[in-house]
Amino acid sequence: MSSKKQTTKAQIFSAAEQRAARSERIEVRDAEPYGWIAFSESGTEQNYHLFRDPDMKRLACTCADFIYRGDAEPRYECKHVSATLKYIARQYLERDYDPRRQYARNTTASETHDDARRAA
Repeated sequence: MSSKKQTTKAQIFSAAEQRAARSERIEVRDAEPYGWIAFSESGTEQNYHLFRDPDMKRLACTCADFIYRGDAEPRYECKHVSATLKYIARQYLERDYDPRRQYARNTTASETHDDARRAA
């Protein structure tokens, strides 16, 4: 009987994947008068304000990681941005998402596209 030698491969995750994993430990709440507050995962009193940047049309964060890397990489997401995007998505699904409305919108768009094609 032969025994197979089991080897464990170390999985290498990208920096973005590591940030996304750490974002799961971050609590996010709505901020007044606008935006969101992401609480530090280390439990310190440091909290970060996130808001939609009107020029770039993306979330911006007040953490040092985002400030230093966010301008250089347009699609950069710090762990606070990742946590906030997940929070926003969960809130949308719980409060506002209606599959019937999405279906109606997709059906109407498809019919309009078909009508335009027939007219051409």
